[in-house]
Amino acid sequence: MWFRPPSPVRLRRLLAVLVPLLLGATFLGAQPAGAATVDPNASYVLVNRNSGKALDVYNLATNDGARITQWTRNDQNQQLWQFVDAGGGYYRIKSRHSGKVLDVQNGSTANGGPIVQWTDVNATNQQWRLADSSGGYVRLI
Repeated sequence: MWFRPPSPVRLRRLLAVLVPLLLGATFLGAQPAGAATVDPNASYVLVNRNSGKALDVYNLATNDGARITQWTRNDQNQQLWQFVDAGGGYYRIKSRHSGKVLDVQNGSTANGGPIVQWTDVNATNQQWRLADSSGGYVRLI
């Protein structure tokens, strides 16, 4: 039995099909900031590169101001997020569980400002953009 490696063209085509499928499943892969495409009808689990834990609405809360934490991934609604186009390359990130969006509490600009969920008012403290990171990951800015 022998194996012939695929031609570069076939390999590129295969990667063009497989890579988006793999990235869409967990949203761990890099997508260029200028060319990032997000399916507004899909739900994503946002996983921290360092901890491997998922972004989670703490204690299944549904109220404004509920804290957002990292938690062991379980793919339940409190860990599923939708990207809502805010224009200009920015998105609001909406919890499938509560229908509320990620919000920098009180519009803080300080280091360590808490991230909570809040009713979507399309404020700038609720808008995020995607940016490349090393190793095939994406950052939320």
